[in-house]
Amino acid sequence: MTTAKKLNYISIMGTMGSGKTTAARLIAQTLGYHLVEENFGENAFLPRFYKKMNRWAFHSQTFFLMEKINQLMEIGENVSLRGTPTLRRETKQSLLYGVTPTLNTVIPSGARNPVRDRISRITGIVQDTPIEQDVFSYAKAQHTLGNMDDAEWKLYRKIYESFAPHLPKPDLIVYLKTSLPAVEKRIAGRGRGYEKKIPRNYLRLLEQLNEEWIVDHAPCRILTIETDGLNIVTSKNAQQELLTQVKKTLDR
Repeated sequence: MTTAKKLNYISIMGTMGSGKTTAARLIAQTLGYHLVEENFGENAFLPRFYKKMNRWAFHSQTFFLMEKINQLMEIGENVSLRGTPTLRRETKQSLLYGVTPTLNTVIPSGARNPVRDRISRITGIVQDTPIEQDVFSYAKAQHTLGNMDDAEWKLYRKIYESFAPHLPKPDLIVYLKTSLPAVEKRIAGRGRGYEKKIPRNYLRLLEQLNEEWIVDHAPCRILTIETDGLNIVTSKNAQQELLTQVKKTLDR
């Protein structure tokens, strides 16, 4: 049996428009990390959510939750992230599908696994938005605002809590802290039509919940980077500054 590699796991946290996706891609490219991205384009509920939040909040948030669970468990089958045991394939199948695996559900010995082959060449994992931010910021905000009712919030939490013990925890969270005016300006500039009418009170609540989670629940080191004057989307100098801070923190 092959021993799983021990890899660093970084997750990028921040309110929408803070530069999470750019930062994650930059770290992946520069440090040779495997990139775990959010699948905005595949979430058919997201444009509907921004048009009618109280109708589609549960659907949209649950899509993102299950996507992240699947991504992390896929990686966990092939590598060992610090402090987390490698997930067995049958564990993932049982959790995701509620079935006891049979011979038909196991990839034959010696068969190629493209995820494993790719991960064998990398030095770490970098994720665009930790799953905890989905739960304790984005989804919790929907419950707070009344867009998810108590029954939906309870079911959502139950799904998360069923998987959470089996998911890896980051070694480092890079928190891109951005003021509300800067967030609004960046959202307006990136051209996602469904984001144009995001209420200001929603953005303010997201930032408040981010801060609360970091204080009360963060499971690892936090590197906070103020991004109002550090626009990594447009500035090469800003990108270099971010990379320097991340590398210094990892080396400590």
